[in-house]
Amino acid sequence: MIALLIVVIDTSVWISGVFYRGNPFRVLQAWRDEKFQLVYTDETLAEIETRLRDKAVEFGADNVLVDEWIGFIRTFARIIPSTNAAKGATRDPKDDKFLDAAISGSAAYLVSSDRDLLVLEEYEGIKIVNPKEFLIVLENLEP
Repeated sequence: MIALLIVVIDTSVWISGVFYRGNPFRVLQAWRDEKFQLVYTDETLAEIETRLRDKAVEFGADNVLVDEWIGFIRTFARIIPSTNAAKGATRDPKDDKFLDAAISGSAAYLVSSDRDLLVLEEYEGIKIVNPKEFLIVLENLEP
């Protein structure tokens, strides 16, 4: 059995992928198609769920869409305990939780559209990339 790449996807990619499509949606599809393993902490999942629900209201979207994705995360992603390993690592303290999830979950990649994370490029061996860059990584992994 081939070990799957371990990845964290931040809120910005979830919002774009669920409501807009494009490369963020292709990243979510790749996870759904089991191209990589997703890891989250309770803190990151709570933020993603809250922000998706807020955006559903803002966009007049059906909450069923959010329910489906959150259910899929809870069922198929690996939830890990937070270690606060990245406290103070980003210029926006609200983003530290995503780096913490990546460190705590031994992730190879953090996929984000957030400039405060992308500016780091790499943190403790974890590559921080945008959705387009991550899709290229996945393409290069396929036999």
